[in-house]
Amino acid sequence: MPRTLDRPRLLAACSALALSVTLAACGGSSGHKGPSASVQHGVLTVSTGSGQSYTANFNPFSPNALQATDGMVYEPLFFYNTSKSGDIQPWLGTSYSWADGGKTLHIKVRSGVTWSDGKPFTNADVAFSFANAMHASTLNAYGLPLANVTTDGTDGVTLTFTQSAYTKAYFILGKTLMLPQHIWGSIPDAQKTTVLNSKPVGTGAWTVKSVASTLVTLTARKDYYLTGYPKFSTLRYVGYNGNNSADAAIESGALDWAGGFIPDIKKNYLAKDPKFTLVNNPLAVTAFIPNALQGPTADPNVRKAISAGVDRAFMSQSVYDGQAAATNPAALLTPNFSSVLDPSLPTAFETGQDKVDGYLTASGYTKGSDGYYAKNGKRLTVTVKMVSGWTDYLSLGQLAQQELKKVGIDLQIDSEAYNTWAADQASGNFQMLLSSFGFTPDPRAYYDQIVDSRLAKPLGQQTTGGNYGRYKNAAIDDALDHLAETTDVNAQKPYFYAIEQQFVKDMPVIPLMDAQNEQEFNGNNVTGFPTAADSYAAASVWLFPDAAWVAMRLSPAK
Repeated sequence: MPRTLDRPRLLAACSALALSVTLAACGGSSGHKGPSASVQHGVLTVSTGSGQSYTANFNPFSPNALQATDGMVYEPLFFYNTSKSGDIQPWLGTSYSWADGGKTLHIKVRSGVTWSDGKPFTNADVAFSFANAMHASTLNAYGLPLANVTTDGTDGVTLTFTQSAYTKAYFILGKTLMLPQHIWGSIPDAQKTTVLNSKPVGTGAWTVKSVASTLVTLTARKDYYLTGYPKFSTLRYVGYNGNNSADAAIESGALDWAGGFIPDIKKNYLAKDPKFTLVNNPLAVTAFIPNALQGPTADPNVRKAISAGVDRAFMSQSVYDGQAAATNPAALLTPNFSSVLDPSLPTAFETGQDKVDGYLTASGYTKGSDGYYAKNGKRLTVTVKMVSGWTDYLSLGQLAQQELKKVGIDLQIDSEAYNTWAADQASGNFQMLLSSFGFTPDPRAYYDQIVDSRLAKPLGQQTTGGNYGRYKNAAIDDALDHLAETTDVNAQKPYFYAIEQQFVKDMPVIPLMDAQNEQEFNGNNVTGFPTAADSYAAASVWLFPDAAWVAMRLSPAK
C-alpha cells in the first residue's frame, strides 16, 4: 500500500475530539504498553506491498521515502491508536495541554533519549522539527498554522498558532516526525525535500543496516529508551514485483507479517496452517481521486457521472468476495464516525444511465454514434493511474472500465511502478488515481486530509499531506476552521454536516467501498500481534504510526 494518507475510529469519552485535556487524563491501553524483558533475537520478515523497488531514501519529506522512515527510524511525540479513538500513548512526548482556545499547545518531552549516533535528544530538536514547517510550505505537509515555536526549560516546548488548531492535533502530536537538529539544521530548506538521507539518524527502535533493490534490513537498537523493546534483533522488508509473488511468499510461510490481497483467503491462506492468522479491520475508503484543477475531472459533473456509472456492490463481490463493505456519498467511515454523519444526506449513491446522462448533458457533452460522450469533437476519456503490482486495484479498475464504457465514458488504465505513482500523486500529475484514504483516529483529521485546500500545493509541486486532487472549497475550509475552535462534539456537528453537504454536492473524491485491510501473521514465527480482542494498535504493516508501535512489540514464537 502507498505511504500516503493515514486513518479513523468512533468517538470515545477520552476521544481525540476532546483534546483540551492533558495526555495523563486519557488513561492507559492494553498490557502491551508496558516494558518487558528484552528478547533481541530472531528475524522478523515483513512485506508492505508489491510493485516496489527499494532505494535508500529515508527522507521524511519525500513521497518516495522507504516505509521504515516513519516510526521505525524517526518517531512522533505520541502514539495515536488508529484502531481505538482516544487511545493516545506517550512516545517521545510525555504529556501535552492546550490553552488559549486551541491557539497554544504545551508539550513535555521525554528525557534520557539518544539519537542513534549517541547524541542526546532534547526539546531543542522538537522545536526545530516544528520550526521547519514555518520556514517553507514544502516542509509543512499537514498545513499547520504555526505562528511561533519556543523551548521551555529543559523538557518543554510551546507551539502557538495563528488560529485554533484542535483539528490538527493528530497531525501535530501523532504524525510530525522529530528530526535531529545537529544533522538537518545544516541542510538548506530548499534541499530538505530532495536529499536521500541514506544513512538516517533517528530516535527509533531500529537502525538501517543495508538496502538492496528488494530487501531492506534494519537492526534493533540495544540502547532504545523504551526498556525491553524491540524484541526481534533484525527486521527485514522484502519487496516483490506484484501481488502474485507476494501472495506466494505469504502462503508458503516465508513472511511473518504482511498485508497482501489474497483471493479466497480462507482457502488459499488460512486453511494451509492452523497458526496462520488473519486480522481484518477496515480503516479507510477505497476511492478514485480526481484532479480537481485540470482535465475532464475538474468538472464536478464528470466526477458525479463516473460515480453514477459504476456498480460498487458488483466490484466488491467480484474482487473481494463481498468483504469490502459499502460506503456512503459523504465518504465517511461507518460505524467509526456515524455520530457526525449528517442524517439528512442520502445513504446510497446515485446510479444508472439516466443519472450519467443528466450530469454529462448539463456539462455540454453529447453521446456520439460510437456510444461515447464527447464535447467539441473530443471523446470524454479519463485516465486513471494505479500501481502495477496491486492486482486487486487493477481488477477494480478493469471492472470500472467495463461499466463506464456501457454508459459512454472512456476510462483508460495507466499502471506504473509504485515510486512513479507516488511521485505523480504528490505532484498532481494525473487525471485520476485509484487509492484509499482515511486511517485517522479523528473525523476532523479525516476530512482535513481529504479536502483542506491549504494542504494542496500548486500543480508540479509536491503535496504529501493529503488533498492530492487539489480540490478547493472556501465553505469547507471555513467549516474546518470552525471545527478547530471547539472540543464540544455537539457544537462540531453543524460543521461536519456542512463539509459533508459540500462533499456530496461536488464529489471531490469518488468513494467506492471500504478499503480491504487484510493483515496476515505467521504464528509459527511471531506472537504479540494486535487482534480483535486486543486492538492495541492497527495491524497494518504499512501504516504509520501503528506499524512501528506493533513491530517493537512483536516477539519470536517459542
